[in-house]
Amino acid sequence: MAEIGIKQLKASASSVIEDVEGGAAYVITKRGRPAAVLLPVDEAEDLVLTSTSQYVQLRREARSAYEAGKTVSLDDLD
Repeated sequence: MAEIGIKQLKASASSVIEDVEGGAAYVITKRGRPAAVLLPVDEAEDLVLTSTSQYVQLRREARSAYEAGKTVSLDDLD
């Protein structure tokens, strides 16, 4: 993930946004320290969704089912 300072971001915001639309991600720094992250919308949505309590609970249940052998392979679903 590339880093970009706030001053540089201000000067080249349109270009940076085009890069992000194309899949790039940036750590935005303020006085040399990370302050924010700029991600494509799809990645940001995925990040938010994977942090919701309902998703976390479903993921835990799925892992438990897998460990208990209560799952089937995708090939078996045909």
